[in-house]
Amino acid sequence: MAYEEIAKACEALSYRDKFRLAQLLLQLGRKQEEEEYPAPRKASGPDGQDQISYVTERLLKLKPSKLSSLSNSIAAMFQFQGGISEPDKDAIIANLKKQKVISVSETGRVSYPDFR
Repeated sequence: MAYEEIAKACEALSYRDKFRLAQLLLQLGRKQEEEEYPAPRKASGPDGQDQISYVTERLLKLKPSKLSSLSNSIAAMFQFQGGISEPDKDAIIANLKKQKVISVSETGRVSYPDFR
């Protein structure tokens, strides 16, 4: 379908549908731009310490209470830098546990002991 055909079909839409379509097109355009030109990630040290401190700072503000929410929060932190893989998320969570920034119960509840 050519642009002119789409534009002509859009003229028949109600004003609300035009706004919804415009919002959808903006979201799709931004997503495509992010996929084609991801923002460069900050360079981190060999052990990923810069990344861990970045995640720690943000998590202490968000304080997600479930392990799934924690994982989603970490993924959201890196969505504009091209995303983050599951193994990388798991490594960050393991590192946060090791540093006692978080503790995770058997039921998947996350708590934030005073580590400082």
